[in-house]
Amino acid sequence: MKQVIIMIICIIILVVGGVFEIKYLEKSSIYLSSDMDYIKNAIDNNNYVLAKDQVDKSWQTWENLKNTWNMFIIHEEIDDIDDAMVELKEYIDYENKEECFVAIEKIKNNLEHTVRRQELRIDNVL
Repeated sequence: MKQVIIMIICIIILVVGGVFEIKYLEKSSIYLSSDMDYIKNAIDNNNYVLAKDQVDKSWQTWENLKNTWNMFIIHEEIDDIDDAMVELKEYIDYENKEECFVAIEKIKNNLEHTVRRQELRIDNVL
């Protein structure tokens, strides 16, 4: 009987931890996506100084989040987001509007893909 109770408690802890993980990833990815939208608006208005300032703030936010995300997801996905962030910083420095937009969409897509990949869905289980 004790073993069944222990097993049920472990399953509950596992499920609650999984829900917490998914909610955390969703919230933090939405936060970063909104930063990317802000940067996109600044670039669209040719305000590269504001865009550079915001991308630096977003980079600091990403550096803080990355440490936690490393516990939950595959490191290759984090590397993809890192690469896209570095590309965005460089494109802003050179004021290349089209490439900035591509890098922003790449970051947003990687964030969405990472969260979707962690969700408990039948195609993720199989």
